[in-house]
Formats: sequence, C-alpha cells, structure tokens
Amino acid sequence: MNYQRTLGLSSALLAGLATLPAHADLEVTPYGSLRIQTEAVSVDEAQPGEDDSYTALRDAYSRLGVTAVYNDFDAVDITATVEFPINSALLRAEDPTFFQASYKGNNKPRVADINIAHDSFGSLRVGTQWLAYYNTVAYPVDFFSTFYSGYATQATFRRDAATYTTPSLGGLTATVSAVDQTDEAGTSYLDTMQYALSYGINDLTLGLAYQDTEDDTGDNADQAGVSLVYVLGGWRFAAKAEQLLTNSDAVQDDDPVTYNLYGSYSWNKYTVKAMFANGEETDEPAAFFQGDSYQVGLDYQYSEALKLFAEYFYEEKSYAIYTPNSRSFNPLAPYHTDSDGQVFAVGLRYDF
Repeated sequence: MNYQRTLGLSSALLAGLATLPAHADLEVTPYGSLRIQTEAVSVDEAQPGEDDSYTALRDAYSRLGVTAVYNDFDAVDITATVEFPINSALLRAEDPTFFQASYKGNNKPRVADINIAHDSFGSLRVGTQWLAYYNTVAYPVDFFSTFYSGYATQATFRRDAATYTTPSLGGLTATVSAVDQTDEAGTSYLDTMQYALSYGINDLTLGLAYQDTEDDTGDNADQAGVSLVYVLGGWRFAAKAEQLLTNSDAVQDDDPVTYNLYGSYSWNKYTVKAMFANGEETDEPAAFFQGDSYQVGLDYQYSEALKLFAEYFYEEKSYAIYTPNSRSFNPLAPYHTDSDGQVFAVGLRYDF
C-alpha cells in the first residue's frame, strides 16, 4: 500500500460526500481556533549567538478546519475532516513545533481523515489522524493551554494511519492501527503497528497501549504505556507511565521510563492545573523528553468562545523551549543539556 493509493481513497470518499443528493443529511461545518501567547523565557546558557532570555509572541496551536458529516445510512455515520495548522505569531500555515517538518512537510494538514462508524461494528478511520498510542497514553495529561502542553512524552502525535476501534463492550474499547511512522524512509508505507485498550467505569478510565515500531528496520525502540484518569466533581487527576523498549545493541542506557502526574480543579469559570513529569536520562535516540519538568497554569473561561490563560513551565534539560521566532525545531539551550529553562506565559484562545 502506498501514500498515493490512500490519498486516492480519501479523495474519492470526499468526492462522494460532495455529490450526495440535496435531501441527504450532509452537514458541513467550518471551524477554527486562535491560540496565542506572550512569553518571558530564560535558560542558564543559550546556544551560541542567542540571548539567555527573551520576551516574544508564540503560537499555541491555532488551526483552521472543516468537517463534513453524513448520517443518512441506518446505524452508520461518515465524518470527513481536514484541518490545517496556523502559526498565528508568524502569520504562516505551519506547525509551530516543527515536528511535522521531519515527516511530510510543516504546512501539511494536521488532520485529513475519513471515519466510518457503525453502532454495532465499531469505526474505521483512514488518513492523517491523531494516533491511538498518543490518545490512550499521552492525551490524558495533555491538558495545558500554552505551546508547552504535551511535550513531556515520547509519543508521536499525528501520522497517516488506518485505525479500527471496536464498539464499547461493558466499558472496554480496543483499537488497532497501522501507522506510517517514517514516510517510507527505508520502510514500507504502514510500517508501524499500534494497539490500545481503554476501560472506563464510572469516573475512572484506564488505558494501555503498545507500539511495535518500524517493523522493516528492527532497530528503533518500541513503546509501551499505561494511563489512569479519575474525575470527581471539579477535580481531575491523571497519570501516565511509558517505557521505550530499546532494540539497538549500541544503546547503553536502554528501556528508559517516563512518567507524569497531573491534577486540576475547576470552579465557576476558573481551572487551576499542575503537572510533574520525569524522563530517565539515556542515550536512546527515541527519548525526546529527559529530566524533570514542572508546569502550573490557570484558565479563565471568559465566554463560551474565549479563554484566557496564564502558565509557568520549567524544564531541567533543554527540549521544549525554542529560540525566538524559530523556523525549525531549535531549542534555545543546546538539546538535552542542563538548561533550567523557565517560561512565564499569558495568552488567549478564541474558538470559532
């Protein structure tokens, strides 16, 4: 299977939705979200040519998209989504993290998928999508509002994939996904498999996921992770642990573990939140996050569409604090060095 064939399938299904008769129950909805922050940043020692501190604007994952929903079939819903990243600070259509640049291109869609869901048989999602491992393991602690949300993980966020999810059976849901991890860089197209289980009962949700990485090469780390979420009134508690399973004999500090503890409390229009994360130090190339990280934040939901937020972020080792006006993944302190990096950020999110 190759990218052109999958793109052709997606295009054909989208064209089919567009040509449905006028009486068909087709609903097309554009949407967007402006998310921007002003931040004061400092590190112990920046890269050569960079200041140790700065104040600047940074995008916090703005996006524009459209969804098309067709539910005129008995027990079957079809949903198509196309969503583009918008770097509002630099006025460009691009992913502000620049993670996408190493895959297919930094201005490619964040999401471009079609989901077919049946009441009794589950759902099949094809295209560029949020991945099963991330959704199960990392998403439960990815609840901050600034650019620095979601960094303390080893998970990949979005890729091309074909994903099947079972219907919920007594609170248990299973997912299997074939993923294009490398954009055919020495591998076949859908080179990586992800498997996930989620079990929800009352206010408790448990997650378990495994990634069998790049079967064709055999030397990249696999991943395994677990998560827990508990909600009680205005309180929300979440935790995750994930381990990289090293496949290379050249790695000395193999199988590193990452864990996160998150808590938040919401009352009236306010939410206060805090998280601690730790990633074991290692020479494993897949270990993006290492060292300690702290994050605290306050959200104020001014209206249904407008949220104001303030956050503090700390990283022991450099990985998430970028140079000002970055044009690539470019940490302010040299990558993975002791940086004691700190950020104070205030910003807004406006959904439309």
